[in-house]
Amino acid sequence: MSLGIEEYKRHYLITDKDIENLHEVWSIVEPYMDDFVSDFLIYLQSYPETASFFVAADASVKRKDTMRDWLCDSLKGPFNNRYIAHLQHVGLKHVKKKIPIHWVTASMNYKREYLYNILDKDVTDPSRRSALTRSLDKILDLNLDIMSSSYHEEEIRQKFLSERLDSNLIVFAERFAYGINVVLVLALLGLSISIIALFASELLSLFEPGGNVTNKILTSLGTLLIIWVMVELIDTEIKYLRGHSFQIEVFVSVGLVAFIRELLISSLTHEAPYKMGVLLAAVLVFGIVYFLISRASVKN
Repeated sequence: MSLGIEEYKRHYLITDKDIENLHEVWSIVEPYMDDFVSDFLIYLQSYPETASFFVAADASVKRKDTMRDWLCDSLKGPFNNRYIAHLQHVGLKHVKKKIPIHWVTASMNYKREYLYNILDKDVTDPSRRSALTRSLDKILDLNLDIMSSSYHEEEIRQKFLSERLDSNLIVFAERFAYGINVVLVLALLGLSISIIALFASELLSLFEPGGNVTNKILTSLGTLLIIWVMVELIDTEIKYLRGHSFQIEVFVSVGLVAFIRELLISSLTHEAPYKMGVLLAAVLVFGIVYFLISRASVKN
């Protein structure tokens, strides 16, 4: 929430006497205006970090004009809400130009020291000089406060937008993943119904005359194993939708059962020995992996 000039005056204890003191400071430093502005620009251009802001041909001229206006407004006034709004505008311009806050505070320190030196030279009365510097400190601190707040507000704005984007993205991803899992459950239900129908037809074929009964039984057994796997998969997906942890061993068991079924069918059709060997090796590998995962799950 932006404060008004009267609130800033109360917070920084700026009295009418302070404003009179600032007017007096202006009358003292006005003759040094050109030197003050020139020396300040030399200070900024002596550092690579700030010299880059003066690449344009008219940058120095514009900066001199804004410095004169700033010092005049900060010492002569009028100190009103328009003055506060102008300082806020200056702070936003610094933010948009991506001038680091470090150089805002360092520059203010340079200005303070420069004005102190002028007062030390031209005001011989120590008590009077002390009163003037106290009033000068108040207005410079107020300036620094308002300009720094522009950086703080921009940081909050960017953080808010970033957090809001991250939050929306996470919510969308969670809902999308949930939707995909629901679709997966429906697909598993559909496949399970088809496999059950296949199993039923295979059972009926047992009572039909002709054919090898042993082959029919082993084929039905392989289909029954697939039904068992489908039940496990559906149960796993339902638990996952309810917030339970992901169970990788179920998916390993799918591969294991698939190879066992293929091994049963291959034994009935008398496949080549090397193919039977590959299927046996696959069953062995999946069996070992399933055992290790199950054992690790029990320990956890």
